[in-house]
Amino acid sequence: MSHMRILVHHERAERWCEALRERLDSSDIEILADDGETLGDILVVWAPPAALFERHRDVKAILNLGAGVDSLLANPALPREVPVLKLRDAGMASHMLDYVRYGLLHFRRDFDRYAVQQSERHWAPHRVVRARHYPVAVLGLGAIGRQIAEALAADGYPVHGFSRSAHTLEGVTCHHEQGEGGRSLKAVLGDETLGLKAVINLLPNTTATRDVLNAEVFAALPDDAVLINPGRGSSVVEEDLLAALEKDQLRGALLDVFQHEPLAGDSPLWQHPKVIITPHAAAPTPVSEAADQLAENIRRVQRGESLTGISLEHGY
Repeated sequence: MSHMRILVHHERAERWCEALRERLDSSDIEILADDGETLGDILVVWAPPAALFERHRDVKAILNLGAGVDSLLANPALPREVPVLKLRDAGMASHMLDYVRYGLLHFRRDFDRYAVQQSERHWAPHRVVRARHYPVAVLGLGAIGRQIAEALAADGYPVHGFSRSAHTLEGVTCHHEQGEGGRSLKAVLGDETLGLKAVINLLPNTTATRDVLNAEVFAALPDDAVLINPGRGSSVVEEDLLAALEKDQLRGALLDVFQHEPLAGDSPLWQHPKVIITPHAAAPTPVSEAADQLAENIRRVQRGESLTGISLEHGY
């Protein structure tokens, strides 16, 4: 196994360095600052500046400290010939599932309506809607999306999964866009026979998924449907979402991600009575589980194994 220098670029780089040193028989793991001149063989990064790649073009691999590779792929200096490896779940799914379950419970049990009633001092119990009468759509059936969809189905929700290609998941009715029997996202979400109550966005950020949750799609949904978005802000046209909420085309939204982050202080989403905002906190990366996965990928690079990175065309 060849010796290689590993450079880590992250706002909490020392924590990641310590975790990797515990797992790898190597002390040659260093923090890489924005203006760092030290050259390495493997980069472990999160949202690095373009200048970093301009100085490090001959690395063996780039390891992304998260499942989302949006900022990495958008970096104009990213070396296109270098394999890019991302974390595949690494424990994020359980956090994401908590977030989604909370959102579904919040709306299914009418906590949004009770909050309004409290402000008006209005006492009026609502009928309890069971999970089995609350159909949901999970958009994106990647490593995390699959787990979310199957877990919600086990919770008793009628779950409809949507993805680019066909999938088969236990307890989930799967819909796909490409190939035989494929249907568009609008056609699936607007299918009145499904009676969808909630749309959970876990789509990756690709050219095909940007702005797909737009005015046309919101208009096709049932008027009492809600949007839960812990996935990618790039999927949602925020102006169209606001308009749909104002026109009562949507009942409400729980949003963790946005087109631009941090969310601008003058965004009308902050004060909208039908919107709950969290600061990209749905599924933080657990260091221990992620470091295990990173260490194994680093060993593969050191052994000279063939690496299959993310698709630069598809973005995942």
